[in-house]
Amino acid sequence: MKVSDTVVGAGFVAAGALIFSGTLGYPTLEAGHPGPSLFPRLLAGLMAVFGGFLSVQGIRARDETDEVAWLQLHRNPGFINAMVILAGVLAYILLVERVGFLLIGALIIFVIMWRLQVRLLTAAVVAIAFNTLVYFLFAKILRVPLSLGLLWF
Repeated sequence: MKVSDTVVGAGFVAAGALIFSGTLGYPTLEAGHPGPSLFPRLLAGLMAVFGGFLSVQGIRARDETDEVAWLQLHRNPGFINAMVILAGVLAYILLVERVGFLLIGALIIFVIMWRLQVRLLTAAVVAIAFNTLVYFLFAKILRVPLSLGLLWF
């Protein structure tokens, strides 16, 4: 049994079930029109199904060794990249109201690109350009209120 695939797959099944259960209280629309729960339920179902496939694949797979390399996990670049992404999400949640969408978004994108060994100038230009594009799309075109933070006191 391949422990990592089995555990990750089970995590996706659980996350899909949790998301689906969270949408049960969403309002329904008349005449059978799709409501606000359609897209989250669709994604939750896909997460659960493919997580189940991954778990079954992990159960069927045989590892060459029986030892789990948990002690070497901190040296795995993929694990470190995943932790940088997780730290970026947490930083965004905690700081977006105070710092602002434009600054924290560009900083997070820059740090992720730096971690992935993109040249600093390229990372800075892409982070600023992409984050500005996302800001104008959501704030100006779709009229989603985004925090301005430090830029507009």
